[in-house]
Amino acid sequence: MNHLPRRQLLKGMLLSSTTLLGFDRLFGYNQLAVQNLEDDAQTILNLAATAETLACTLYYTVLSESNIPLTPAEVDLFKGVLDAEWQHLEYLNANGGQSLASSFYFPAEIYSDRDQFSALTELIESTFVAAYLAATHELAERGEALLATTMAQVAAIEQEHLAIARTIAGRRLNALGFARALFYNMSEVEPALQPFLTGIGNNWVSKSFPGPDAIQEQVGDAGVVAVATFINPATLPGYTAVSTCTITPEGNFKANLREGPSLGFPIVRQLSPEETLVVDGQSVDADGFTWLHAADGSGWARSDKVRFIGECGILPTIDT
Repeated sequence: MNHLPRRQLLKGMLLSSTTLLGFDRLFGYNQLAVQNLEDDAQTILNLAATAETLACTLYYTVLSESNIPLTPAEVDLFKGVLDAEWQHLEYLNANGGQSLASSFYFPAEIYSDRDQFSALTELIESTFVAAYLAATHELAERGEALLATTMAQVAAIEQEHLAIARTIAGRRLNALGFARALFYNMSEVEPALQPFLTGIGNNWVSKSFPGPDAIQEQVGDAGVVAVATFINPATLPGYTAVSTCTITPEGNFKANLREGPSLGFPIVRQLSPEETLVVDGQSVDADGFTWLHAADGSGWARSDKVRFIGECGILPTIDT
């Protein structure tokens, strides 16, 4: 079997995506050949954080400003995508990642043309999948197996986002047998991100990262399930909590406490941003969301709407 060089493969992918936006001019192909570089963990985290900040900006804008007539089902899908990208960014930030930018450039046409938005989003998500595969490779070579597997967890979700991008233009969810491995090292991703950091021509518009509060308000209750990452010690066999597990609402929003562990139960009260609450157990509802039980019996809070304080470990399951 003949194998194309990565630069030629990347160029072919871009040219086959669409010709409407001239994607053959987006990346500097001659720069994507730095296999001898050895990225440190900080470089990997920073580039990943930049990609996730870009993604949050892209999806927030299509939900809040675009003229594309999205169906209610598509809006719900993109809110889930936005929440997932925000979860990725929160994780990276918590582990020392720092985005290279807080605003990004996109072709103006993508916010009024469904096909162009789909094509550009597929391009971006293909780049992200390849970036996380490169990060997985580099971290595995360094012997950081847990962090490498966490990067693979993210890559799997980015591939789902790529499929969603294809479906909104009426294309098949997936046209590949394997995700494209476009990069050998994470450093190769930087020139691929450059057009979105600087823009190309007058028809590219700048959009600012909306921030966590705006993202959470946009997502509302349409978010996705927060899943433990491999690098979290709470996922390891034999791990036990060493301190009281306390929660507080995420951001500046109140968190609902319900009578039972699902949206079907009535709200009994709201936890204010300045409050904390000790929890002593958990339960998973039929939709896959984890609910946390207040130790004082005052109700249940959904885990993705609160921030944990202390080493909560793996909370015991409460049968309801």
